[in-house]
Amino acid sequence: MKSRMEVYPLKSSILKPGDSLQESIADALSISRIRPHNGDIIAVASKVVAIVEGNMARLSSVRPSKRARRLAQRYKMDPEFVQVVLNESDKVYSGVNGALLTLKDGDAVANAGADQKNAPLGYAVLWPRDSDKASRRLRAQMERRYGKKLGILIVDSRVTPLRLGTIGLALGCAGFAPVRDLRGSVDLYHRRARITVHALADGLAGVAHLVMGESKEQTPFVLVRNSPAMVDGRNRSRNSMQLPSRECLYMSSIID
Repeated sequence: MKSRMEVYPLKSSILKPGDSLQESIADALSISRIRPHNGDIIAVASKVVAIVEGNMARLSSVRPSKRARRLAQRYKMDPEFVQVVLNESDKVYSGVNGALLTLKDGDAVANAGADQKNAPLGYAVLWPRDSDKASRRLRAQMERRYGKKLGILIVDSRVTPLRLGTIGLALGCAGFAPVRDLRGSVDLYHRRARITVHALADGLAGVAHLVMGESKEQTPFVLVRNSPAMVDGRNRSRNSMQLPSRECLYMSSIID
């Protein structure tokens, strides 16, 4: 019988540029009287990763372009913030009031990941500079500290077509496979799966996002124990959980 999955939200003080993620997580674990076990996965909010990196944009220093002003007027957004989104995005497709649909590092997301919520006043927090490197570095630090084999998951939020609200998005992970390929496997009625791939990292990001919250919870870390993702000590790049736009059910209709 499989052990049940356990989820431990970990509260933290407000982090600032230059703070240590390793020390902040260790403090949160200590306060909660939790010690990591082999196979645990520690989820970290992407916003705190970016903040400690100092990867933020000071809005008062931004000079909006004509395109930014035009988009800001059309979608009822601040021109300075729109310019940050343009700077960060690989492509802008369209928008709704308050948000632009963008392509950023292979993911279709709102506002290229830039966000003013829970950002220092006058700033927009961006995505971490390199989520793969950040997750690998943190994994190495935490494994040395606790002497356990651990996984790390960097989590942001996203919206889903025609659904209300946000869910979790895995930006990077280390120590475990982010997807499980089920193509060729047999279901309960002996049919073989042809296209099914289980998004383990995104599923765990959804679990973590659920308890991290989206407001003033101050819960940027979550420890997940006995998850379906096997911690194997290997690192994969974030593109191992991405699809080219032409193969995506949603994006293929936008780019055609």
